[in-house]
Amino acid sequence: MGFSNSIVSIALRFGLLVALGAILGLSGCSSDKAKRFTWTLQSQATEGSLDFVELERMADEVYSMSGGRLRIQAVPGGTITNGPDIFSAVAERRVEMGNGWPNWWSEQHPAWAVMNAGPFDFMNLDASMMFFYAGGGVELANELANAEGVIWRPAWWSGMEFGLLSKERISGLDDLQGKRVRIGPGLPGEVFAEAAGARAVPLVPQDIRPSLEQGLLDAVEWTTARGVLDLDLHDISPHAIVPAIWQPSVLADFLINEEAYQELPKDLQAILESAMKSYALTTTLKSKVADFEAMEALLSGGVSIESWSEEDIERWRSANEKILSDYVERDAFMRRLLEEKRAFKRRHADYYEYFESYE
Repeated sequence: MGFSNSIVSIALRFGLLVALGAILGLSGCSSDKAKRFTWTLQSQATEGSLDFVELERMADEVYSMSGGRLRIQAVPGGTITNGPDIFSAVAERRVEMGNGWPNWWSEQHPAWAVMNAGPFDFMNLDASMMFFYAGGGVELANELANAEGVIWRPAWWSGMEFGLLSKERISGLDDLQGKRVRIGPGLPGEVFAEAAGARAVPLVPQDIRPSLEQGLLDAVEWTTARGVLDLDLHDISPHAIVPAIWQPSVLADFLINEEAYQELPKDLQAILESAMKSYALTTTLKSKVADFEAMEALLSGGVSIESWSEEDIERWRSANEKILSDYVERDAFMRRLLEEKRAFKRRHADYYEYFESYE
């Protein structure tokens, strides 16, 4: 009887401990479920632009899917900071998230300039999307970002940018000699300056139109046809030369403070990851359809369109090779990144030799 009673006593105590542990565990889970998070997302986009409107929609969806536990306030460029400082703001946790363009982070590491689509890089959206989502591109980007306490994700693809808009007609590279041209920083601006003998000026979008109006710029590039309309650049720059050789398949990105991300419960991390992928798909597709409509509006509005000559394209190619050779000599990671992108581009081209459009 004594032995039996001891067994019963031990069992009861063990049962109580298990029950207590379960209660505490449930309490911890309940605590996680009850905790609410408020984040700020500093975008480089202008208020009212398609990509910013979609950011606000993404934030609403995250709030809804999380049952109000994760609130993300998206703010347009310049609200808290802008341009290259967005990366630093995320790393220092002045904001929890950022949204911009990889080549703007070149001050952090020159390889960010190559991460985005430089001249003669991926020529279409699907190649770039495949590379980043399924070909190791996200992992390569995070080798750079994680070292600064930042998590990197693709945001959306604007694809091949529009080209140059100018007050006076530009028919080729020779017309750009000595001109002041707004263009993105890093590799695009460097190759442009080398090919054209022009001065590259990397302005944030809010400063582009005022600089044109004040005569501080001779020509501008800004994303795609829809982006041109968003900033109303066509009425003061009615001449265009296309396409944007310097950025054939551009992507925007998300930056997330790693510490803030790790503070989120796993289910909120999953909701955020899903929302970012949804944003990438919907914003990319909507923006391209909007580009069709914008191009029609630009043409009907009297914007004259010219194209680069074959001779100019070869000059672009030579300038690009010269700048890239300097890049790869400076940094082993940049060399590896370029090799990975070029290898993937070759595989993509080899496959589509058999499956091109047959019309």
